[in-house]
Amino acid sequence: MAATSGCAPLFLGLDLSTQQLKGVLLNQHSSIVYEMGIVFDDEFPEFKTCNGRYVNGDTVTAPVLMWVAAIDLLMSRLKATGLAPYICGISGAAQQHGSVYWRQQGAETNKQLNPRVSLKQQFASAFAVLESPIWEDSSTSEQCRSLEQSAGGASELARITGSTAFERFTGPQIAKIKETQPHIWSQVSRISLVSSFVASLLIGDIAPIDCSDASGTNLYDIQCGRWSQELCDSIDPHLVQLLGERVVMANEVIGQLSSYYTERYNMPQCPVVAFTGDNPSAFAGFESMFATGRSAAVVSLGTSDTVLFPLEQYPYSLNASSVAMQHLDGHVLRHPTDRDIYIAMLCYKNGSLARDWVREHSLGSSSTWADFSNAADTEPMAPRAFGFYYLSTEILPRAKGIYRFEQHKNGSIVCPNGTRYQLVTAFSTSNQGDSHWSDARAIIESQFMSMCVDYAHKEMGAMTGIAITGGASSNPTLQQAVSDILGVPVFATAIRTTKGVDIRTPAMPAYGGAIRALDQHMKLTATVSKDGSKYTLQHICSPNNRKHAVYVQAMADFEFLRNHVSSGVCISGA
Repeated sequence: MAATSGCAPLFLGLDLSTQQLKGVLLNQHSSIVYEMGIVFDDEFPEFKTCNGRYVNGDTVTAPVLMWVAAIDLLMSRLKATGLAPYICGISGAAQQHGSVYWRQQGAETNKQLNPRVSLKQQFASAFAVLESPIWEDSSTSEQCRSLEQSAGGASELARITGSTAFERFTGPQIAKIKETQPHIWSQVSRISLVSSFVASLLIGDIAPIDCSDASGTNLYDIQCGRWSQELCDSIDPHLVQLLGERVVMANEVIGQLSSYYTERYNMPQCPVVAFTGDNPSAFAGFESMFATGRSAAVVSLGTSDTVLFPLEQYPYSLNASSVAMQHLDGHVLRHPTDRDIYIAMLCYKNGSLARDWVREHSLGSSSTWADFSNAADTEPMAPRAFGFYYLSTEILPRAKGIYRFEQHKNGSIVCPNGTRYQLVTAFSTSNQGDSHWSDARAIIESQFMSMCVDYAHKEMGAMTGIAITGGASSNPTLQQAVSDILGVPVFATAIRTTKGVDIRTPAMPAYGGAIRALDQHMKLTATVSKDGSKYTLQHICSPNNRKHAVYVQAMADFEFLRNHVSSGVCISGA
C-alpha cells in the first residue's frame, strides 16, 4: 500500500528503551513531524514494574508481554493521528544486551497474526522466558568466568568479541538460563536480542540480529563478521542456529511490514530496515548530521556518561604489548552501517547522579545547578588537585569511593615524574587569586580527563570534534569544560527555524532508525532528497588553548592517581 499521492512520505523510527517505547516520524527532509512515547510504568500498571523493569538483587528483568503490548498501543495512537497511511519505511533500536526466548509456537504465531486480536493476547504463550534479562542484570559472574576460560582468557575473548566478559552481555545471560532453568531451555526454539525482537514483531517472522548489537553479546567474532562457533558451542552446540546464522548490517531491508499492521492500523506494507542497539543507532543518527558523514565522538551526559567514537582499525590484535591490549576496559562494536569501521564505547556509571551528589553535599540541599555552575566555572585545579567521585562501583576504572588529592612537598604518593600528592578529606583554598578549589570543579575535570585517558587507550589519532547530548549537555560550564579538557570544538544538535537555530536534541536512537529507513527509501526510489534538513550540528564552543595545555601536562599525574585509586590501596573519605 503506497502513501497517498501528493502527501510527503514519512519514516518511522522506534526505540524500545528500559522505561518506554519511543517513536519519531520524519519527513523526507529528516525533520521530525511527530513524536510519541509509551511510558511502561504509567501505561501498564498491571505489570507492576519499577522504571520498566523488575529488580531482585543482582537479577534485573523486564516482562516481554509488556513490550508486546506497548507496540500495539503506540501503533493505535499513531493511527489516531491520521499519519499512519503515509509511512514509507520503518527502522529503530532497543536497549542493548537484553534477550527474548521464543517457543516454536510463538514463532509460528508471529507468521499468522490475526489483525482483530491484540498482540498481547496472541503472544500469551509465545515465549519460554516471560521475564527477559536486560542490560542492568549483574547476576552472571560465574558464567562470565566460564566464557573467558572457553576463549582462552579474558584478553582472547576481547580480541575475538571486542569486550572481556560482562555480566550484562547476552552470552553469559543465555548460559545462565540454560544452566539454571533446563526445563525452560528445552522449550527455546529461537533467541532474539531486544532490537531484533521488535523487528520480528513488525515483519511477522524472526528477524536477523544486526552486527553492531551482536557485538554486545560476547559471542560475535567482530573481525570475521559472524558468530564465534567455538564460543557459542561452549554454551550449547545449537546456539548459532538459535541466534540465527545470518547477521546483517543495520541499514539492510529485512522484510515488509506484516499484514497485521496494514489491516489493523491502516499502515502501508512498507520496508522494514534492520533494528540495532540504542547506542549504535544514536551514533549513526549523529553521523547523519555531520557534513562529512563521520563524527569524531559523541559524548552523552546523563544518569551514566557514555562516549562513542569511530575506529578506522580494530584495536585488539595478536600483539599483546599494544596499548589497547593492555587496557581492555570499554567495548568495541561493529559500526551499524559501515563494514569497514568499528565503534569504541566507553561507559561511566557515575554521571549525573554523581554530579548531583556533589552539588547537594558541597553546596547544600537547596542549591541549584546555577550554583553548581558558578562553583565549577574556575581556573583548572589540575595538576595541583584532583578529585574522584565513585558513589557506586565505577566501570572505568573499577573503583568505588570519594578521593581527593592535593600536591604537597611531603606527600606520600609519588608520581613517576616525582610530583608528590597527599590524600585529603577536603580541598584547601587555592593560591590563584579569588579562585577556590571545589568539588564541583574537581568532578567535571575528573570525569572528562577520564574520557581523555580511555580514548587514548583505544585510538591513537587525535579527536577532531565532539557532539554532546544527554540531560546535562545543556550546561554551558560542562560544555566548555569538555572542550577545554579534550581540546576539540563541541557541537550540539539544533533545529533551524525562521528565527535562527534552536538547540534541541531529538530521541537519537529512534531518530537514527528513522534516518536509516529514509536512506533506504532514497536508494529504492531515487525520488527523495534530504536537502533542506532542519536538523544540524551547531558549534557551541571551542577550547581555551591555554587551559587545554594545562590539562595535557596534568594528564600523566591524573592517570597515575586514577590507577592508584583503582588499585584499592586508598581509603576514601567523603
